[in-house]
Amino acid sequence: MAKSLQTIANRSDLQTKNKSSASLRFALAALEDAIRSVDPYRLINGHVKLKHDNLLVSDIYGRRVVINLSNVRHTYVVGAGKASGKMAIAITEILGNRVSKGAINVPYNSDIKSDLISFKEAGHPLPDQNGVIGTKKILSLLSRTSKSDLVVALISGGGSALLPMPTDGISLSEKQQFTRSLLLSGASISEVNIVRKHLSAVKGGQLLNWIRPGCPVISLIISDVIGDDLSIIASGPTFPDESTFVQAKKILEKYMIWDSNKEGIIAVRRIIEKGVNGIIRETIKPGDNTISNVNNFIIGNNEIACKAAVNRLKKMKVNTIYLGSTFGGLAADHGRYLAHLANQFSSNCLPSAFVLGGETVVKVEDTYQNSTGGRNQEAVLSSGIANKHKEDVDLSVCCLGTDGIDGNSTNAGAIITSRIFPLISANRQKYEGFLIRHDSSNALRELDSLIITGRTGTNVNDISMVVRVK
Repeated sequence: MAKSLQTIANRSDLQTKNKSSASLRFALAALEDAIRSVDPYRLINGHVKLKHDNLLVSDIYGRRVVINLSNVRHTYVVGAGKASGKMAIAITEILGNRVSKGAINVPYNSDIKSDLISFKEAGHPLPDQNGVIGTKKILSLLSRTSKSDLVVALISGGGSALLPMPTDGISLSEKQQFTRSLLLSGASISEVNIVRKHLSAVKGGQLLNWIRPGCPVISLIISDVIGDDLSIIASGPTFPDESTFVQAKKILEKYMIWDSNKEGIIAVRRIIEKGVNGIIRETIKPGDNTISNVNNFIIGNNEIACKAAVNRLKKMKVNTIYLGSTFGGLAADHGRYLAHLANQFSSNCLPSAFVLGGETVVKVEDTYQNSTGGRNQEAVLSSGIANKHKEDVDLSVCCLGTDGIDGNSTNAGAIITSRIFPLISANRQKYEGFLIRHDSSNALRELDSLIITGRTGTNVNDISMVVRVK
């Protein structure tokens, strides 16, 4: 069985430094339940059952399919993403020796092994050569398929970087340099993935091109995308893509990358221009014959994690409002919104909390690319600067990346309490400087506010929480 999800490693230290603040205690407990609720091993076992020769698969919306495995010659398990390793372990335990072979790309230091599945550790968020090697192994397996076989694809957040196969005309190093520029531009994950799909031989439904016609495919997907758009999660390797080369070009123009002469951009520009002019084939579109035998099932998303947090808070008698899983925009703006929410509590119904999910972005200027932080830490620092509450108010504001790794740091996120607000207020100019430099990790380390989980092995976007007790 896969290792259980690691939760907050420095929880006791945070509680000690914050004098056992009740709001902090409530928030940390809710965050831990949220992370556990989207354990990939748990999600697979909740949505995939084997009864005699029948494989029963369902998604979070109640859609179901039954596959009679007595008619299946070979079952191949493939996939990529932060959660795909634990997903694969769960699948092999369910199917046993019915799995003929498998190949999965996972992040470095995933520490997952199986006799039935070959795991290839590779780079994230920037693709690397190991990712290409792993992807080639996946494609080699898929090329063996026939109508009497079954492909089980395991897809989760991080799959875009972990399933790299640059299209003809661009090298891996050029794609790495380009991807770095795009990630730092402030582009949303949806925009990033539109461009990625048009530089890939496997994204945008194109993984299906490597599977023999007529072979059934079951894709089990854990979403890290606002709105759970299947064409965006891991850049939709098994789902049709409505985006175009024209849109990809407009995105690069929007973020002033198109006319850049940085390494990789010239090759990208050449490919996209060919696509715009119809010289290169588009990604797989709705109605294409290659998707006729494919079932895509979402088995986990941000809403599940947020509602787990809400349920835990309610069990602790905290009046809790879930504000949905759709927040986005700039991390600093989100932090200021959280500070605004902290002023919305009625003194008549404390303790109270707001829980919300989504994913923001940080636009890092070239000058500050050596800073350390991430969108969750930046939002928390921004919220602390904007917050006007005094130390006698028991209030906590937190933001957490469910994958346990926020930005280029080793932290999952951060939490600030009433203890912190006066410290920031007394040194406001200093902490505003940290925010301007996007150096949130170092600022929050000074304030003893970082949340550390280590890599969780899952990813369903981010969770933010504002909790007030008095």
